Amino acid sequence: MKRLAKGFWVISLVVLLLGGLVLPAAAQSGGVVTAEVDRTSLSTDEVLLLTVTVDLATDAGQPSLPALDGFDLLSSSNSAQFHLGNGGMQAQAIYQYQLRPTRPGTLTIGPIEVEVGGQRYQTDPITVQVSQGTGNLVQPVPQPALPGFPSLPSFPNLLGGGGAATGNLPVFPAAPPAGLQGQDFYVTAEIDQATPYQGQQVVYTFRFFQASELFDQPEYQAPDFTGLWHEQQPEQAEYVLEVAGRSYRVTELQTVLFPTVVGELTIDPAGLLIPGGFFSNDQELHTQPVPLTVRPLPDPAPAGFQGAVGQFSLEAAVDPLQTVVNDTVTWHVAISGRGNIGNLPDPAWPEGPEWRAFDSPASVETTFADGLLQGTRRYERVLVPTQAGSLTLPPLTYVYFDPLLGSYQTLQSGPTVVAVAPDGQSTAPRLPTLPAGSGGQPPAGDGAEVAGLQPLKPVQDTWQSSRAPLPFQAGYWLLWTIPLALLVGQWGWQWQQKRRAGRAEQRQQAQAAAVARQALRQSGPGSAPAGQILLDYLAMRLSRPVVGLTRYALAGLLRDKGVPDELVHQTMDCLAQSDA
Repeated sequence: MKRLAKGFWVISLVVLLLGGLVLPAAAQSGGVVTAEVDRTSLSTDEVLLLTVTVDLATDAGQPSLPALDGFDLLSSSNSAQFHLGNGGMQAQAIYQYQLRPTRPGTLTIGPIEVEVGGQRYQTDPITVQVSQGTGNLVQPVPQPALPGFPSLPSFPNLLGGGGAATGNLPVFPAAPPAGLQGQDFYVTAEIDQATPYQGQQVVYTFRFFQASELFDQPEYQAPDFTGLWHEQQPEQAEYVLEVAGRSYRVTELQTVLFPTVVGELTIDPAGLLIPGGFFSNDQELHTQPVPLTVRPLPDPAPAGFQGAVGQFSLEAAVDPLQTVVNDTVTWHVAISGRGNIGNLPDPAWPEGPEWRAFDSPASVETTFADGLLQGTRRYERVLVPTQAGSLTLPPLTYVYFDPLLGSYQTLQSGPTVVAVAPDGQSTAPRLPTLPAGSGGQPPAGDGAEVAGLQPLKPVQDTWQSSRAPLPFQAGYWLLWTIPLALLVGQWGWQWQQKRRAGRAEQRQQAQAAAVARQALRQSGPGSAPAGQILLDYLAMRLSRPVVGLTRYALAGLLRDKGVPDELVHQTMDCLAQSDA
């Protein structure tokens, strides 16, 4: 690890040399935070582009927009720019907002606040003149994503949409949360039942409110759900919400809960880790804990109740309805509805001496509909009648508790009559009939042949083997040494291959610095770009290809190898200049 970190100091040399290969120095920003618009007069049909520029010499937060009176926020995006000046490497974060005026007149965009290096900075107000349009709205121009900080198409296993663009999403159907007051990101959690019965279905909803672009994919940290059986819904809903002059994408993730204990429970806060960029730290958001009071099922429970809670229906059928003794029929039973289908208790099967029963495991089909878990639990019970006649299968009953009604309910199938005929002739094979003889015995005589039978072959009194048993033979144990020899050979070959690969990797890493210096000395028209030289050096030192990795992934890989953060930032700055 120390050798790798020490070797990476060569990158410092590459960064310094790259200073002579990049574009000429650009003009420096006049202030720490500035705000400007692309025009000062427009109509209500047009879109105004507001640009906020933040100096990233130190840690900086994201801009806090004022209440946009007279404007609708259509979309937002952010990017970063790097350039060399007399003071060295300069970095700026650029935030762009597309605004559409909602009324004519003189409209003012209030001061925009940004916290930079622990100090809050404020821009000057901006005034624009808006005239009445014709009603033919001009569509906003899509803003390209910054290379290295792509707009995310989806959050794996969690959330949809990357960035605050809302497209054609439906409007959020509920009132906005009280704590949402213009933040870039916000999370909430709630349940639909605060006082459920034990075993009653409860829906836990986690919501992510997003008004700004993301640098990388967030990580959802679900609660432990102690005392609750839970299953997360695979699908998620997305909405759009306008709050405090900002447009939010709302992503909703639901988990179905079933309380397993009675009493006061608390669902721990859920978390969402939002990765930061090169010049901002990770942000971790947490919801408030969610309390719930689980009520016990009412007493007394009726006979036959085994713990099923929900809303269910029962179907039963026998196939076929006509059979013979010792043949089989199948009793098909299906319990469908809303509830914890996968953990429902089995029915209490009626028993009787006229039937022999053979059970098989139930098959379960579940799905989510209207935010609730529902499905069907199917049984196929094989029955074998032991006597002939019209045999009746008694009704099958199933008792459950309905939390919506607050009472126990009983389902019952009708009786089923099966016509069972007596067993027919035996299907066992018959032996050939012996010729009539004395007492019905075969004729006497050695080796006498009887019609349909072959004469019996005499059997030796003792059996002898001409060879010793296998465990006492040398060849038996010799064969056992072959697998052992193959294993030893395989291990030796793998060890030799790893040793050769390790030596080759060490030689490649040792040559990385020399190759980079040689490439820099030969830099000029027609030679490899400086950024490519640095990428080739990193690939040789890391012993793995780095082309195609995002800047964020490459920075994380360097940190995992023990490279100091300052050197990582210098490397990323150098690559950004080369791409410019």
